[in-house]
Amino acid sequence: MKRLLLASLLLVASAAQAKEVLPWIENDYTKAIARAKSADLPVFVEAWAPW
Repeated sequence: MKRLLLASLLLVASAAQAKEVLPWIENDYTKAIARAKSADLPVFVEAWAPW
């Protein structure tokens, strides 16, 4: 029971510290690609349709 409590506390503490906001670049694909290349980061493309 103590291990479960400790694991729960560690999980909550780590989740509380992981609140870094991801930068979103909307409607400017070339700017997003250039920024990702300069920082050597992957690009996440969100696409959806209303139907």
